[in-house]
Amino acid sequence: MTTMLGIWAHPDDEVFVSGGLLADAARRGDRAVCLHMTDGGAGLSFGQPSSPHALASVRRAELEASLACLGVQEQRFFGYEDGRLGQVPADEAIARIHEVLVELQPDRIVTFGRDGFTGHPDHQALSWWVEAATDLWSQPEARLTQVVMSNGYRDAFVPALNEFDVFWPGHPTPHSDPDLSFRLDDELIEAKVDALRCHASQMTPFFDAYGDRFMRSLASIEHYREFRVARRQRARALGSLVAR
Repeated sequence: MTTMLGIWAHPDDEVFVSGGLLADAARRGDRAVCLHMTDGGAGLSFGQPSSPHALASVRRAELEASLACLGVQEQRFFGYEDGRLGQVPADEAIARIHEVLVELQPDRIVTFGRDGFTGHPDHQALSWWVEAATDLWSQPEARLTQVVMSNGYRDAFVPALNEFDVFWPGHPTPHSDPDLSFRLDDELIEAKVDALRCHASQMTPFFDAYGDRFMRSLASIEHYREFRVARRQRARALGSLVAR
C-alpha cells in the first residue's frame, strides 16, 4: 500500500482538479489523505454572499460527503483564513506542511502548480509552500505531482467556467505538454461527478447552468506535471525552522 497526500487551499479544490487521481488511489487500496489549508468560509453559497462562519460549517460537511464518494478516508485542516494565505508567514506554513510529510511519509504529494490552476492567490501561495516543504523533507523517492491545465481543457471548458469568474485575470496558463494526462474510466467519472455534487453550495450553479453532460466531460480528464527542480539552498535556509 502506498500513500497519496493531496494538499489543497479550499474544500472542493481536491475533487475539481484531482478527484479522479484520488479516487483511483483509493480504489486500488492505497492510503489517500487530504490536507486543506482553509474551510472555504470566504466563498459564495449557491452564488450568493453568506456569513463566513455559516458557510465554513456547510463546506466542511460537504467536503466530508465528497471525500466519501472518492473513497478518501482521512482529511485534516490547518484552519487558516480563506482568501488570506498570502498573509500567513511562509516559514510557519512550510514548517507545518513539513511536519505532515514527516508524519505521513507519502509516496506521492498532489497539489497545485505555480499558477494555481485558476490563478487564485491562495492556490499560488500553497504551491510555493508545498514545493519548499517537499525540498526540506528531501525524500528522493517521493513524487511531487502538480495539477496543470492542457490547451484542450482550456479551449473546451474555460469559456463556460469563466461565466462564473472561476479564473483570475491573466489565467489560466495552460501547458502544451503535461507529463501525465489521466483519463478517467466510467467508474471514476461517476465517483468524481457524485463528489462534485456533494459540494452543492459551490457546484450547483455549474450543474444548473451547463447540465450533467458538460460536468461529466469536465470531470473526465486531469493533467499533471512532475515537479523536478529542487531548491536545496532554500531548503537549507529553512532547515532551522524545523529544528526549533
